[in-house]
Amino acid sequence: MKFEFEVFGTMEELLSVAASSFSMGMRQISTLTQYGDYVLFYSPTLSGEKGESVWLITLAKGKLPLGLIEFDYETKKVEKISRPVNPEKSHFLVVKPVRSTILDEALQEFSRL
Repeated sequence: MKFEFEVFGTMEELLSVAASSFSMGMRQISTLTQYGDYVLFYSPTLSGEKGESVWLITLAKGKLPLGLIEFDYETKKVEKISRPVNPEKSHFLVVKPVRSTILDEALQEFSRL
């Protein structure tokens, strides 16, 4: 298994990149993972050379509240909410797995960079 990393300096930059994939006017909820000292999202496995799986891990050091959050791209404000109401804002479900062997391996490799 191989990992590629895209690292952002702030949580707002990470959320802006994740939010930019949304179409305006659509109520989409994307999942972000809080793991260790990082918030991240990752792509499904991709096929690399010789059938090796490649994972793209996009991350930033920091914390977000667990559960449903709303992110305003213009003001860079994050707010914990109970349900998505405003379609002009981006919505994320922040989860925190107890254990992820894939992320354990990825973050170990990331720490060596």
